[in-house]
Amino acid sequence: MKLKHKLFLVLVLMTMVPLLILFFEVVGRIETDLEQRASTELQKTLSKMSAEISNLMNNQKALVNGLAKVPIVREFAVIANSKDEESLYDDKAVQLMAFFLNYQSTVPSIQAIRFTDMEGHSLVKIKEGRLVPNKERLPSGRAYVEDIAYKPFFKWAVKTDEDMSISDFERGKVSGEIDFCPSMVRYTVPIRDDLDIPLGLLTVNMWGRRVDHAVQASLGGYPGKAYIVEVSNNPERDGIYLYHDNPDMRFSNQLGTGHKLSTEIGEKYWRKIREGSQKGLVQPDQSRMLFYRKFSPYTDRETKWALVIESSMNTILEPVSKLRDWLLYLMLAVLLISLFVAHWAACKLAKPVNNLARIITRFADGDREAKYTDTRKDEIGIAGKAFNYLTSTLDRSEKERAKAELAARQSERLAAVGQMAAGIGHEINNPLMNIMSLASLVEQNIPKHDVQLRDDLKALQSEGRRCARIVQGILNFARETPPSYQHFDFAELIDDTMLVFEHRLRASEVYLDVDIERPLMMDGDAGLLQQVLVNVIINALHASAPGSKIVVNATKIGQTIKVLVMDNGQGISEENISRVFSPFFTTKPEGSGTGLGLSVSYGIVKKHGGSISLENRPEGGVCVTIQLPVEGMHANASSEHEDLEEMIGIKNAS
Repeated sequence: MKLKHKLFLVLVLMTMVPLLILFFEVVGRIETDLEQRASTELQKTLSKMSAEISNLMNNQKALVNGLAKVPIVREFAVIANSKDEESLYDDKAVQLMAFFLNYQSTVPSIQAIRFTDMEGHSLVKIKEGRLVPNKERLPSGRAYVEDIAYKPFFKWAVKTDEDMSISDFERGKVSGEIDFCPSMVRYTVPIRDDLDIPLGLLTVNMWGRRVDHAVQASLGGYPGKAYIVEVSNNPERDGIYLYHDNPDMRFSNQLGTGHKLSTEIGEKYWRKIREGSQKGLVQPDQSRMLFYRKFSPYTDRETKWALVIESSMNTILEPVSKLRDWLLYLMLAVLLISLFVAHWAACKLAKPVNNLARIITRFADGDREAKYTDTRKDEIGIAGKAFNYLTSTLDRSEKERAKAELAARQSERLAAVGQMAAGIGHEINNPLMNIMSLASLVEQNIPKHDVQLRDDLKALQSEGRRCARIVQGILNFARETPPSYQHFDFAELIDDTMLVFEHRLRASEVYLDVDIERPLMMDGDAGLLQQVLVNVIINALHASAPGSKIVVNATKIGQTIKVLVMDNGQGISEENISRVFSPFFTTKPEGSGTGLGLSVSYGIVKKHGGSISLENRPEGGVCVTIQLPVEGMHANASSEHEDLEEMIGIKNAS
């Protein structure tokens, strides 16, 4: 059976069977699962909301406790209860006011801070970043802000045995003003002396919007509504909204609106929330579902907060509400078109496989230009890209192998030429020296008036010296003398070499751009490596036109120093680029060079265990790349020492 027929049968079965399962069983199970999942997720959300509010209030408690331990607060409390230090009272009050103002500016969640004596007189108060002035005076003459002895939160703070008293979550109101402040929670801490006698009360009002933000953040993007409802023994507060997305629904006991959750859902369901388990679900009607979790924010009374998320059955079951209606129509429609779609899809899927097979066959038959060009991103596209990667890897491997074979042949050719050049150089050097010596002796015996003969002999000696230089270059290329290794900074060697060319570069109007990593410490023969740099830079200088630039870049990569020398010349033709390291090959005009510079440089770099290569730059010019190991080939440093002495002798003789 062909692949497309197999795919056809598989697609038909995969289309029809799941639809049948969905129609008869899955829809009902999905509804049940959605209900359970919604309940679990919403209870997790309520748990997160409870934890967020608990962490918020604990942080606020810690902040107030820390504030009560500040030395200036305790010092003021002591002085406020002492009649002997009345002269210090005003100064300490001013210091406390300044401290409260600075502290509130750094903690924007604070609405107000006050210090109250045990009779309810607020001696110091700051509110919303401003100092509240003193308006009243005690019989003793001491000024105070206001009397709050009548307020419930003060009465409870004086009566409770807890280290901290927390007021009801409510809106604040200033005596004499009509409007209420936004919601807040008051934290009151007694300031005691060493004998545990209370000296006064520190009260910090915290904005309630932090609680609002915690509720909103916990609810996230869920489409339901979130409430905080108080569960209290106080009939006026029992069932009121402490948080509601509609501000007019909140704090009905203060605003007189009568909005309560207990009234909206009825006594039966409110009693279930009030007296039931810590968490649960009440469903006043078929469309309204209230998930709740009770939270105890106070330690000194039984008042609790019910965290409530309201959702509806339609919201929870919305993903499957229309599934039953169109599932039958879908099955009928799919039954009619599945055969056509399955046939089309099977052919569509089999076609790229056949296409890829044809491309592979073409490549195997010798068509190296065969490539997979489709832009598919599936497994077939991945296989096609893998085939392209395979072909490019094979091409790259063949090019690298050809390059390696060329380098090997070049090394063998240079080695053979070097052996031959060494023999020729030694054989020619001695008779050449004899010729030049005899010419010098003949010149001494020629009469001074024979000018023509003297000029001929000078020309003979000049050509002899030129031959000596060529022979010396041959010997330098052919020599097997190992480098004399020393530890030196290659960056400094480059700097010294650049100084040699400074005048010549200026005269040629060629600019030098040097970018060298420092230091570049390595082991090697600095003299020989400088000879390499000189040869390479001379070639770059010859190739550079006035106004152009030579770039020298040197960096350390791992245990290798890499040097790039780039010029902006005309480059080297492709047929000549493979011959640049051959002895006597040169692109310069006749008489301008011997063609031994790069050959000698090649031998020096190889003796250091490195490599030197030359290639044309895309933007024009040539880039010479020299790579040298940081640690030299010391094992070869002691070989053929006698050849080194012989070479030195030849140089001295020259």
